[in-house]
Amino acid sequence: MLKFGKQVFKLNSVDSTNNYAANLLKDGLIENGAVVMADFQTNGRGQRSNVWHSDSGMNLCASFVYLPANLALSDLMTINWWVSLSVIDLLNKFSVKASIKWPNDIFVENLKVGGLLIETVNQGAQVKSIIIGVGINVNQVDFNTIQATSIKKINGFHYGVEDVLWSLCDSLTSNVPLLNQRDMLKSLYEAHLFRVGVKQDFLIAEQAVFGEIQGVGTLGQLKVRIDNQDQLFDHGQIKFII
Repeated sequence: MLKFGKQVFKLNSVDSTNNYAANLLKDGLIENGAVVMADFQTNGRGQRSNVWHSDSGMNLCASFVYLPANLALSDLMTINWWVSLSVIDLLNKFSVKASIKWPNDIFVENLKVGGLLIETVNQGAQVKSIIIGVGINVNQVDFNTIQATSIKKINGFHYGVEDVLWSLCDSLTSNVPLLNQRDMLKSLYEAHLFRVGVKQDFLIAEQAVFGEIQGVGTLGQLKVRIDNQDQLFDHGQIKFII
């Protein structure tokens, strides 16, 4: 059975744990389920080239290697669902109740506590390898102007970052079977969506609209009910107004 964390590369500083893991994978030096973690990333990345800011040694910056046996490119969104739920499970262990702000952020109320960056190497219509970047704010309490929070800021306790890593490895490992239960995985993901079922404002093509998140489509798009009609949106087509 696949177990995350059997092989760990721990770095003081790196440009990006995803980049480092990708190079190890390219050179055949890393195995399925391996983890790369760093105290500090000089060029940590979020979705769509956004920058991930993190104080050195205070937060979890890690990348997980997953080599699927038979994953179609059209099913790639299930990886996002599985990882997102695993992060939610991890935070529950630390008494933090979080939700998934579609598509790749983890929120506590209206503040970001973590995020994902999933990158793949594909071969035709199949996914050959996946590198899952995860950033979680653990002990940082000062975020300047960034609207963010951390485990410590929420519950007042200081945690070992490696302890958080091992807990996430356990959550990822225990949730792997959900990848073979797509309907259940999708339902669990939808139940944890940020502001699901709440009427709210969005921006679509820079125009404000009023809608209500219903869930996600079969290909992972956000499903929003606008003017009594369900519409599907890809990433970048709709923005939350928070």
